[in-house]
Amino acid sequence: MRRSRKKRELSLDIAPVNLIDLLLVMLIFFVTTTSFLQLKVIELDIPVADETQTQYKKNLTHVVSIDKECHFYYDKGLMSLRSLSINIADTLKSDKDSIFQVAADMESKHQCFVDVLDVLKANKIKNLSILTQARK
Repeated sequence: MRRSRKKRELSLDIAPVNLIDLLLVMLIFFVTTTSFLQLKVIELDIPVADETQTQYKKNLTHVVSIDKECHFYYDKGLMSLRSLSINIADTLKSDKDSIFQVAADMESKHQCFVDVLDVLKANKIKNLSILTQARK
């Protein structure tokens, strides 16, 4: 006895209403579980500085300069970052009202500037200004 194999026809009925329900459930799941990152963006409107005359006391003003190659100068004397820190500490011991100015070359690395700021911060400098050129 032979069994005859007939192909059965499969009919799949997918109701679109069920798909919409499934999509809504998935949407609710993703919305509730996703953490929305809010990037901290600071919008800066940097003011334009006109050429102004600032009066400093000549004997109390000290300039820390940084050139393109990240060499540090303190009052036009070349020195390392460690000796810069020592000289600034000595200056503060002699006169606590000293004013410090930082002048960095436009092409110098940002890290060099940050290193100088770290030295000034370690010495608890409160009178600090950053030198720039006036816009022509």
